[in-house]
Amino acid sequence: MTGEANTKLSWWGDFKLDHDQSRQWQIGPLSLLIRHLNGEWQIAYERLDNYDNQTTSVEVSDTSQLPESLENNSRFIFRKTKGLLTISPLLADRPVIARPHIPFNLMAGEETTLYVSTPLWLELAIGSSPIKVLESIAIQRSSDTWFGPSTLEGELCYATKTHCRLNLADVSHRPHRAITPVLIKNKSDTMLAIERLKVPAPLLPVYSAAGGQLWTTGITLTREKDGDMAELQIDKNPPKEAKQASLLGRPRDDANSAILIRAFNTVFS
Repeated sequence: MTGEANTKLSWWGDFKLDHDQSRQWQIGPLSLLIRHLNGEWQIAYERLDNYDNQTTSVEVSDTSQLPESLENNSRFIFRKTKGLLTISPLLADRPVIARPHIPFNLMAGEETTLYVSTPLWLELAIGSSPIKVLESIAIQRSSDTWFGPSTLEGELCYATKTHCRLNLADVSHRPHRAITPVLIKNKSDTMLAIERLKVPAPLLPVYSAAGGQLWTTGITLTREKDGDMAELQIDKNPPKEAKQASLLGRPRDDANSAILIRAFNTVFS
């Protein structure tokens, strides 16, 4: 496909690059260029600052552009290399803070599901046994934010500009983001005001579903009756909305338990 862009291919998976072959990926705001030489892999990328967040196309094409022409570039040297490159989607390396499109109150004893769309990272690896990870790159630049009740209690997270939605149909299909269903249960005797919530991105795997949409396992956030603690439960299987799902990317961190207990104000605000 030299000189031609293929907009139908998935951007993840296994790719064969011969010696002295370069290939370029355009995934949302990210332009990625990879070159394979004899005993060397070169990786370069840059992101668009004025990216239209509704763009859904992906382009993969051979290119003659040199990696050093892009803003960020790296070289990886080996005695001998084969041309198999594996690209895997991963969630962020920190929790992601999401906001409802309009803040709302969840009444006492009620529950609801929010659909949160978060930006993905990609992991570049070569070989098969063992696999060698070269680099992990965020497809979209996210801003830092502190989440917690004070500057002494909480953690550094990423803020996403995309709102979480009550209706799945309102979530745009974008190839560089994954959807996480978040079931919120309010078992307290008082209503729960939701302005922001924390999604534990490093604990979630990535799945592909029919139609090419990427998903994670769902999570359940439960506000207990005493109102001071929140239970975080990570599902073991892909969500029912993800038809014909197949696992693409592992979680960055494995939780010791499928159920984690957190202080209420470190999960909701």
